[in-house]
Amino acid sequence: MRPVHPGVPMSETLSIPLSLETASQDVQRLGDVLADEFESLKSRDLEAFESLQAEKTDLLTRLSDLAAWVNQQSVAPEQWQSLREALIECRESHVRNAQLMQRQLQGVRGALQALQGDQGPSLELYDRLGQLSRRGANWYQQLA
Repeated sequence: MRPVHPGVPMSETLSIPLSLETASQDVQRLGDVLADEFESLKSRDLEAFESLQAEKTDLLTRLSDLAAWVNQQSVAPEQWQSLREALIECRESHVRNAQLMQRQLQGVRGALQALQGDQGPSLELYDRLGQLSRRGANWYQQLA
């Protein structure tokens, strides 16, 4: 019989999946993988970035499945509650990596446009206020 977890009824304790016991290690490893991913993105090392994706996907899948199980419980197990801060840090790291990847992708697109000699107007048809931009409006009028 499993030990009783404080704050979790005995009936729910018996059904706690084995992955909850390794969740702390998974969250720690996910944080490490995301840090390594950030470093590979900064250095533009695509091979290192690609090599991390399978492990990151496995970790995210396990933690996602566990989160779905926790959401079905009337009271989240204390082990899961103690991982919340680390999970939030992982989410922030994931967002940071996605933003870096987006910026790099924009840079590559800009370089490709420059190499192709695309001197056309910017694709920005709207300004920050959501109004039709002057450059975009002039270009659009030229097409009409």
